Amino acid sequence: MKRFIKNKKPILFCIGFLFLAVLAKAQDLSRARALLEQKEYAMAREAIDSFISVDPVSAEAWLLKSHIYTAMGNDATARYLVADARQDAFQSLQKAVQLNMGYVNSQLRPENYRIAFELYDGFTNDGLNLFNAGVERNDKNSYKDALTSFKKAGQVSGFIYRNGWGLPAIDTVNLYYTSLSAINADKEEDAEFYAKKIVDNNITTAGLQTNLESVYQWLAYHFKTKQDSVNFNRYATAGAKAFPVSDYFILSYIDWYRQQKNYTELFKQYQQLLKTGDVNQQYRLAYYKDMYNFLYQNKPDTTASKQYQEELARGLTAYLQQNKSNTDARLLLGKFYINRATDQYRQAAALQFKYIKLATKYRNSANSYIKRSNQYLLNVVNKYAAISRSNYQEALELLINNFRKLNMPKEVRKYQLLLSKSMAIACIALIFFLLLLNIILIIGILIFNCDAIKYTSLQAEPLKHL
Repeated sequence: MKRFIKNKKPILFCIGFLFLAVLAKAQDLSRARALLEQKEYAMAREAIDSFISVDPVSAEAWLLKSHIYTAMGNDATARYLVADARQDAFQSLQKAVQLNMGYVNSQLRPENYRIAFELYDGFTNDGLNLFNAGVERNDKNSYKDALTSFKKAGQVSGFIYRNGWGLPAIDTVNLYYTSLSAINADKEEDAEFYAKKIVDNNITTAGLQTNLESVYQWLAYHFKTKQDSVNFNRYATAGAKAFPVSDYFILSYIDWYRQQKNYTELFKQYQQLLKTGDVNQQYRLAYYKDMYNFLYQNKPDTTASKQYQEELARGLTAYLQQNKSNTDARLLLGKFYINRATDQYRQAAALQFKYIKLATKYRNSANSYIKRSNQYLLNVVNKYAAISRSNYQEALELLINNFRKLNMPKEVRKYQLLLSKSMAIACIALIFFLLLLNIILIIGILIFNCDAIKYTSLQAEPLKHL
């Protein structure tokens, strides 16, 4: 008891000092709050940062700092005070939750965690403004900055969800714009990461965006260009399943199997594509061109060759009935019958002399194919020459060779003359184009020199007054 009485004054002094310290802290926080209410952001920032430097474990102080920095981020005139006010505000909010989750919840629950959603909306709106600027100006840097903002919004979204304050586990709108920003900014690693999140979760809509097919398309294209067969198949299949009306993914498979020279699967994809509706009939000619390449550039087995020869002849003939002026189809059919004739000539040449009758039969069959080829080539030359100059010249060259095989020198000379005229016209057109290009170039140089002279005289003129 005596010892207590003896030490009473120092104890009372310590208690008083602690009381005054607590009171001083409370006053410092009150001052920072008052400055925030008065929108004196620079002074409020200085006050709260000073307080936290002395007491870095106060959840109350960190939460107040988050409020101050959020207000700065929302005020265009105060943002210059720090490099990234919203990011500092978010980090302060995270720190407050780490120190005392119960206190933060008690403070934010009455206002439905408004500060967290302000940060989320702020980052999102910044991202949208930058994204729109990227669209308007086709500017990759704007897309890069948009990507940064959307990433930050995504971090806030995840923080809100984990704390049970709202928002779903997967923020589809944020994922969509983050993916598009990364794609347009050519940030492949980010684009792949966020696009895979969309596709792996079968997300096809995001807010007002009712069609996310472009993300699915990019992912399939991305893995196709990387020659990643596993992921290409996975995501092209996912895209076709999510958007069954779209022909993009079937066309992707067609490109893929053409590159791999897998014609069996290639033709299956074409057949599926052509079944889906009248709109896709535009791809029929591409189908026949691929079939032609398969037959005459890849040397398939005899069974497959006969099957596809019949389908090619039948399909191209039907196609021309609906597209009479299509010179590509006519030229292709003309070349098809030339190849059929070549096969017959080859078989005739392979027979021994004693099989002369059979050899004659093959040669007659070949000549018949040559005549059928000429029907289509002559249409290109005589009826549709103006549609395609290159097809016209190629048809002339083929006709000349065909008439040589048929031993028709008069026709050979006729079409050689037409070919010479065509080539002469092409040369004249080229010369004229080059002359015109040179004239434009000379005029440009003269204008540039005149401007340079004017510029030099304007720059030199002040020296005369010295």
